[in-house]
Amino acid sequence: MRIRTRDLTITAVLAAICLLLGLTPIGYIQIPPVAITLMCIPVIVGTITQGLRTGLILGFVFGLTSFLTIFLRPTPFSQFMFNLSAWKTIIIVFAPRMIIPITTWLVYNAIGGEMSPRTIDGADIKIIEKSKTRKNVATGVAAFVGSMTNTILFLGTLYLIFQPEVNEISTAFGASPDTLFGVVATIGAINGLPEAAVAVILCIPIVYAISKIKRRQRKQPTES
Repeated sequence: MRIRTRDLTITAVLAAICLLLGLTPIGYIQIPPVAITLMCIPVIVGTITQGLRTGLILGFVFGLTSFLTIFLRPTPFSQFMFNLSAWKTIIIVFAPRMIIPITTWLVYNAIGGEMSPRTIDGADIKIIEKSKTRKNVATGVAAFVGSMTNTILFLGTLYLIFQPEVNEISTAFGASPDTLFGVVATIGAINGLPEAAVAVILCIPIVYAISKIKRRQRKQPTES
């Protein structure tokens, strides 16, 4: 019961952080021309520390904040796209965010992030250190992939799903279709890699800290 309560608490805190980052300017680091979003981080951390189910919940919360932002902090672009096709816009803001935990979980487990010794004897100390190193590497790579999943799928889905309306969009913003594609690719290149780097830098210590707390609580005797 204590473990379940702890996991629910961690999930609730991460969901609250998602909402805070998504609905306030706190979720963005503005270093012109780069605008780095931090909203992937709770999703990635939750997926690694709590599992795929929690990651999917947090991915949904991420998508929900993006959807609400269309109305709470509208931009000419978001308003135009929503008016052009509400259902396509909903797919764009939710689908990539729901896939973040899937790629994160697959990569983390493929690298061996779950490996850990069952005993803590003196003879196992080297194995333990190797396990910690592998977990950190798995976390870093998974965070990079998770962040890039958001960037690539969001911009890629945006371009592909609105392909039938590309001429209308280009005309509205005074650009040719080729120029529009170039803008989308440029945004991905400028923002995507810095976002992924920040995700790696932040996720490794956060995941390590949460994992350490969970290990300590497992060792505590269960109260009747």
